[in-house]
Amino acid sequence: MEFETNGRKRFGSVRRAIGAVRTKALTATGHVPDAVAYARHEAGMVADRLPGTLGHVRDGAQGTVTNLQTVPDSGLRLLAAVSVGFGAGLRLAGKTRLAALAGFAPASLFGFAIFSRPRPVHAEPRPVRP
Repeated sequence: MEFETNGRKRFGSVRRAIGAVRTKALTATGHVPDAVAYARHEAGMVADRLPGTLGHVRDGAQGTVTNLQTVPDSGLRLLAAVSVGFGAGLRLAGKTRLAALAGFAPASLFGFAIFSRPRPVHAEPRPVRP
């Protein structure tokens, strides 16, 4: 008799636990449409702002490269070498790859400024008359 009473008590507490879980699950699923609507609204706002943001980033990068193109090649090469050394030092010191990449990143910008610099067009040399 004692076993049946304990079993029923345990079974009743399991039923209450299942009921509580079911209630919480139904409450949570009731909030899903609101969460999806909020996410859709925020995604729409981000999509509306994205073209302008990308335009500002592009303009800033172009302005930076244009300003760097006024620096002599020797100065840009020195800055690129310092950046590569800094990135290599971070990597050798055991820092994360992301930290080392942040150290190397300016070198790529300096290199791009060197190679994208407009070069003067040279006319063909005139033949020498004897």
